[in-house]
Amino acid sequence: MTKTEPKTPRAWANMLVSAWGPRFPVDVRQIAYEYSKRFNDPVLKIVEADVSTFEGALYPLRKKGGWAILYNPSISSPGRINYTLGHEWGHYLCHRTAAPGGFECGATDVLGGTLDLEREADLFSSYLLMPLDDFRAQVGNQRMTLDLLRHCADRYGVSLTAAALKWTESTSRCAAVVVATNGYVNWFRRSAAAERAGLFFPPGMELPAASAAAMGDVLIAADGVDLPPGVWANRPAREVALFADKYEMTISLLVFEDLGFMPLDWIEEEVEDTFDRFVR
Repeated sequence: MTKTEPKTPRAWANMLVSAWGPRFPVDVRQIAYEYSKRFNDPVLKIVEADVSTFEGALYPLRKKGGWAILYNPSISSPGRINYTLGHEWGHYLCHRTAAPGGFECGATDVLGGTLDLEREADLFSSYLLMPLDDFRAQVGNQRMTLDLLRHCADRYGVSLTAAALKWTESTSRCAAVVVATNGYVNWFRRSAAAERAGLFFPPGMELPAASAAAMGDVLIAADGVDLPPGVWANRPAREVALFADKYEMTISLLVFEDLGFMPLDWIEEEVEDTFDRFVR
């Protein structure tokens, strides 16, 4: 890496978006093949690999002196494949010198990973595929609904979950994404306003029985379901529920409208501060 090249995942993604222009969905394959040519260990292959232990991987091709980005063909969602490719491309740019043996990333590593390097790769993929300014231009001040999430997912070629996480990161509203497996919280992400309000959904927590995620078909609504205090965080909440049968997951996009907004310039400071703490 030269001195003029980026030093953080977010900076890498912003640089590549600027170089390739606002064309969506972003063609990760093209960018990875073309940009990596400037290095002496370029990406030489981006191919399917039917290996049950990972959804995506970055492997060194020692004989050829380059790298392969792999993805599992069992992934049924094109948006999830695209996000996975972005995740592994992020590992290549940011981490390959620190991990010469490469990476194998499971379903929870690609979205929702807890390890530092996995979260950095997620951050890169998010900013590469869904540049923040363009994402905010698509959403504006609209009420977040399933239809609006689908619009974003289609525009950027990502999964609904990835689009929901991007909105949570970018919004001035008090909001959170809570991902559960088999009825218990696996992980969550919250907006800067929700973090400041102290909202927390601990892993291992049982889904509230009256939540849309727990009720399934009974409470599915495209605009979300308004729930009274006592269901989520003892506050009134609007819940947009998504279901991923393959992974036995439910994804709850929660909006706590009674807690108000946070100015966008405060959010930018919160994101930078959080990222600085994270990479340290």
